[in-house]
Amino acid sequence: MDSKSKYESVEVLHERALNYKQAGNQFFKSKEYNKAKKRYHCALLQTRAISSRDTVGRSMSFFNDSVNDGLKYSSSANFKTEVESLEADCNKNLAMIFIIEENWSKGLDYSRKALDFNDSDEKSLYRFHTCATNLGLIDDSKIAIKKLLQINPSSNLYRQANQNLQVQSREQDSKQKQLYQNMFKG
Repeated sequence: MDSKSKYESVEVLHERALNYKQAGNQFFKSKEYNKAKKRYHCALLQTRAISSRDTVGRSMSFFNDSVNDGLKYSSSANFKTEVESLEADCNKNLAMIFIIEENWSKGLDYSRKALDFNDSDEKSLYRFHTCATNLGLIDDSKIAIKKLLQINPSSNLYRQANQNLQVQSREQDSKQKQLYQNMFKG
């Protein structure tokens, strides 16, 4: 394979990923969530293929400098940021779909993946908080809310979520205390 076809294939993968994401967005807007999920997953497959080519090209360039010639497009900082942003958006959108479907564990996984790209993204943090709260992961939820309040302290939504979380935390503590008391009664 010559360097030009490597360049084109990375570019084609990127274009295909963008198209899948846009199609996913359209299906999401029309509330066709299963179709949206499929398109976002397809977009993620394309971004991962780009990332794996970039990694292979860089690791092999140690042995042969000409190997990386076809990956200059994919190795540029702007392109890498663009691909990561695309991947983060797809993960964030998948998290939202799973929240709508009340599949908290998958929503948590995808919001966590989105946070791997930007741990200060408000949407990803709030989605993480929502899923963690619904799964009873109060400590994880507290961390997310604390960070959200640092980012946007004037948000009524975040302040209300923090108050609700404090109530839920006290209730959970009370239940645990009662459980331990019952364990040692007799």
